Amino acid sequence: MQVPYKNLHGFPFLPSFDFEQERLVAHLYGYCDESGKQEQHPVVVFNGLVDAFEPLYSFAQKWTQLLTDHELTGFHTVEALRHSQPYGIMQPGTPEDRTRDVLPFLRAIIEGVSFGIIAAVDVRAYKAPAYQLIREKFGDDPHYFAFYLAISEILRHWGINKNLTIGLCLDDDESKAIQCYKFYRKMRMSNADARQRITSICFSDDKSSPQVQAADFLCYLTRTETEKRFFNKEYPYQSLFNELNAPPEGNRRLSFRGGFYSHKELSEYMDIHIRPFVKGQ
Repeated sequence: MQVPYKNLHGFPFLPSFDFEQERLVAHLYGYCDESGKQEQHPVVVFNGLVDAFEPLYSFAQKWTQLLTDHELTGFHTVEALRHSQPYGIMQPGTPEDRTRDVLPFLRAIIEGVSFGIIAAVDVRAYKAPAYQLIREKFGDDPHYFAFYLAISEILRHWGINKNLTIGLCLDDDESKAIQCYKFYRKMRMSNADARQRITSICFSDDKSSPQVQAADFLCYLTRTETEKRFFNKEYPYQSLFNELNAPPEGNRRLSFRGGFYSHKELSEYMDIHIRPFVKGQ
């Protein structure tokens, strides 16, 4: 059976692809997005959604149907959650109204994808003198640290067979794509597990990739939740994050790894993963 490229909804495959053969190949796909720049934002975030080909393909079909039902050509979270403005068939209203409107998209992620990663870093905390050892290892930009944390969580996840290889697909944002590629190369050079198991990285326009659109949704909710946790900045979509992070029940497949890194978490990371391996410490 040959599946046309246009029906793959953002998968990084050649135009002619043998679906039956792919079913037998041990391979996972991580669709990732990032948010925030250290010069402009108080937090940087790197998130991802991970699963095998068939679940992600089924998810893409459901997401595409939701777009059609809502008269949308794509889902961009910042625009979708601008509740005072229409979005497809969604009418202007309150945050509660818009929460109900976008909930089917969120539930499609929860029911369609098995594994999510969250890595959010407090920029000011990361720059503090106390964490010089972390910056010596990962560089001055906390974006790479967030990237490293997220990819490490994929590699360590208990439910992922160590023999499976992993392909990464990121949003094709011109300002970040080259940096993320450098992060990827740097991690593969310094980490044998990453070198053996992360076999590819590609960049996809989110307009043509439901999986990247979903990662953008996760990224937005993570960033706003992080700003609330670190800086007491309230946001009107707390219930969406709570729904995303609820305990498993019913048709829910999604589980999470990762975390939110401010002073306490950075200190713990440094004490466990860096300080014991530094001479003289």
